[in-house]
Amino acid sequence: MPPYVLSRLPLDVNDAAWLDAPAEIASVSAAQLSGINLAGQVISFDPAKPDGFFSTPVDDIEIDLARHRFAWLPLQPDAGPDIFHILWQAWRDRYFETDGMHWHPYTAAERAINVIDASMRKGTPAAPGALAEDFAKHAEIISRRLEYFGDHDTSNHLANNGRGLYRIGCVLSDDKVRGLGFDILTNEASRIFLPGGMLREGSSHYHFLYLRNYLDVMLAAERHGFDDEASALGEIAERLMAAARHLTLPGGLPLIGDISPDCPPTFLSGLETGKGEWASLQNDEDRDRLTRFAEAAGEVSSDAVQADGWFAAEFGRWSVLAHISPEGWPFMPGHAHQDMGGAEIHVDGQPLFVDPGRGRYGEEGDAAFYRSSAAHGTLRIDHSDPYPVNKPYYDDAFRARHAGSAAAMRHADGFTIAHGGYKRLGADDVRRRWHFSDNEFRIEDGISGNGHHRIERALVTPLNVNIDDGVAIVGGRFAVTCADARVRLEDVTVWHAYNTGRPGRRIVFETEADLPWSGTLTVGEIA
Repeated sequence: MPPYVLSRLPLDVNDAAWLDAPAEIASVSAAQLSGINLAGQVISFDPAKPDGFFSTPVDDIEIDLARHRFAWLPLQPDAGPDIFHILWQAWRDRYFETDGMHWHPYTAAERAINVIDASMRKGTPAAPGALAEDFAKHAEIISRRLEYFGDHDTSNHLANNGRGLYRIGCVLSDDKVRGLGFDILTNEASRIFLPGGMLREGSSHYHFLYLRNYLDVMLAAERHGFDDEASALGEIAERLMAAARHLTLPGGLPLIGDISPDCPPTFLSGLETGKGEWASLQNDEDRDRLTRFAEAAGEVSSDAVQADGWFAAEFGRWSVLAHISPEGWPFMPGHAHQDMGGAEIHVDGQPLFVDPGRGRYGEEGDAAFYRSSAAHGTLRIDHSDPYPVNKPYYDDAFRARHAGSAAAMRHADGFTIAHGGYKRLGADDVRRRWHFSDNEFRIEDGISGNGHHRIERALVTPLNVNIDDGVAIVGGRFAVTCADARVRLEDVTVWHAYNTGRPGRRIVFETEADLPWSGTLTVGEIA
C-alpha cells in the first residue's frame, strides 16, 4: 500500500446511504433488442436473455472488462433506462457475490462511476438503499486492492482507484471513503504527471483520459460542496488542460502511444477547451462550470511541455507534434511506443503524415507490431527499434550503458530530434533535422558511429499513395523523394479508436551504408 494511505486503512463502510439519489427506474418493459458497442466490438443484447450479453465469447480481455465496467453507458446515451436496469440486475445476479477480474480495482472504480453517472441521467437501476450498499462493497474492495507497486512501478491505475473512491464517497456522504480517494488523487498527481503537466506514460489519448478524470472529480467536489478539495483538484486539472492544448493539432488529436479501450478519442475531443461529447453529458450547471473553468485556465509554455517530452510547433502551413522522452527509453510502466525520431505533421489544417496508434493491447501479432518502430514513421537501423525494450528492473546506469538519452531542438525553420538509442548497434548518435518552407519540407538525417548497416526511413499517411518512377505521390498533392534509397509501400492501419481503424500506407525508403552516414528525404507540393 502507498505509505500515505496507511492511516486510513482498513476501510469499513457502515450504514451506507445515497441520501439524494434519483428515483429508481420505474419500468423495464420497453427494452428492445439492441447492439452495444464495447471497445470496438458490437455485442448483441436481448432483453429476454440479458445473461447472453455477458456470456457472449470475446477474443480480447479488454472487451470483456468493458462489459464489467459498464463502459457503454456514457458512450451510448440513447440506450434507455430499461436497458440500464436490466443489465445492472443481470450483472449483479451473475457476478456480485463472486470474485474475479470483474472486481479488479480499476474495473470496479470505472463501473461504480459509470453507474453513478447513468443513475443521475436515467434513474437508479435498483432501490437507492440497495445500490448504496453495492457501492459500499465497491469502495471496500477497491481500498483492499489498491494498485500500488512501489514508487517507480505504479501506473496511472492507482489514481483511477482514487477517483472511484472519491466519487463513491461523495454520493454516500462518507468522509472516510472520500478522504481516501482525495489523498490518492492528490498524491498520485505528483507521481504520474511531469512538471509541465503531461502524463509521463507517453500516450496523448491517456493524457486526455486523465484530464477527464481530474475534471470529473473536481466537478463532483463542487457539486457536493467540498470547496477546498475542488480547488486542489482544479489546480491539477488546470495543469493537465494547459498541457493538453499543446497536443491538439489543427487536424485533430494525434494518437501517439496507446489508445485507451475505455472510450474513443472522439469522446474526449474538445476537452482541452471544456467542450466535447463528455462535457455534453454533464448537467447544465456542470457544463457552465467547465466552460468557466476552461476560459480561466492558465497556460503552460511549449518549452515546459517539451521538457516533459512533447515537441509541438507550427511553421507556416505546417503543424508538428512529436514525442521525445528525454530519457529516450519508453517509460515503464506506461503506454509509449517505439516512435523516437518520428513526428505527426499536418498541413493546411489536415493530417498528412501521422502516428498509426495501436488498436489492441498485447505482446504478440498486431498488438506488438503497432507498438514497434516497424509500424511508425521514423528512422530504423537494422530493422531494430530505436531503444531496447524497457524493463522495470533496469536502473538508470544500466540504461545509460546500452542506449543514450534524447533531445529536441527548435530552429527558426524547423526542429531537430537527436538520440542515442542505437548505441548498442554501433550508432552513437542519430540526428533528424526538419526544415520547413512554404511548399515543402526536408528531413536531413545523420548517423555517427561505425559498421555497415541497413537504414530505413519511413512516413505513415492516411492518404492514398502511388509510386511513380521512384517517387511516392501522396494524396495526389505531395511528392516524397529520396535519392539514395529504394522506395516501397506497406499497408498499415491508422487506428482512430481501440479496435477501430482505417487503411493507411507506410512509405519506406531503405538503403545500406557504412557509418558515419547522411541522407535527405524531401516532401514537396506538386505544382
